Amino acid sequence: MYLSIKISHLSNLLFFAQKTNRVNLTKFDLRKYLSDEKFNLSFYGKSEDKIWKQIEIIIGKENAKETKKSIVPISIDPVFASHWHKASNHLFLWKQYFQNNRSLFQQAILGLKKLSGIKYSTISKIPIYLVSDPVSNDKEINAWFSWTPKESFIVVEIPLGLKAPNIFFPLAVLAHEFFHLMLRENKNLFLKITNIARKNNKLFTKLAEGMPNRIFLEELLISSFIPEGYLSEKYFNTKVSSHTSKPKDLLRWRKFVAFKLYQVAKEYIDDIRQIDENYLKDLIGIIKQNAK
Repeated sequence: MYLSIKISHLSNLLFFAQKTNRVNLTKFDLRKYLSDEKFNLSFYGKSEDKIWKQIEIIIGKENAKETKKSIVPISIDPVFASHWHKASNHLFLWKQYFQNNRSLFQQAILGLKKLSGIKYSTISKIPIYLVSDPVSNDKEINAWFSWTPKESFIVVEIPLGLKAPNIFFPLAVLAHEFFHLMLRENKNLFLKITNIARKNNKLFTKLAEGMPNRIFLEELLISSFIPEGYLSEKYFNTKVSSHTSKPKDLLRWRKFVAFKLYQVAKEYIDDIRQIDENYLKDLIGIIKQNAK
């Protein structure tokens, strides 16, 4: 399986500016644009020409011209240049980690395709951007996805001090994000998830703590399989933790449903079954029984 892994100095520069609050790292004032989600997402693109065209649409031709002039070359700010010298080498080692384990990753993806009910997928064409986090002390990577009908990508945030491991949990984290995108390829299944979130609006609004209700439900559904659930155990040698006390936040909810649905998830995966109304009903039942 081919993984379209990208290490972009532009996305890393923007991420560095956000994390360190060095909004003056370029001659152009980024401060008034950093809170604009469309502007931020524009720094993840298939080519630099496409990136600048998207930015031009958002902030205007002249502002885009000034932004480009101040950002290129990347050595314009010595602090970022020093960071980038270390980060680019570090990210390359992580790129090797993902590429070296792509056969194992593909096995998990095939399982996710069965669960999603899709025969064909554009997964191998989806860019995976690696960005270096200069301030995080986390012991794990963080990942998120962006989706539109025309363009999707995944971003993996990697703490600068976190070495590429000899375990497979980061593969499970990456697979979790791909699962989000795969669910969107099955329009009927995605519509069912959307309708359930809407039907249980009061319940999820209470639990989601500001997160969109559908995304909250998606997170629990996906986590019941990976990275907290059985599929991660099957392919990536992780253990599903025992969680019996009522969860209080998203992370605990994810671990809780993975534990409670372990046997059911195992049956769906081992029997090569697609997620259906019965599985979603079981998930909702567990959430309702254990909501605060």
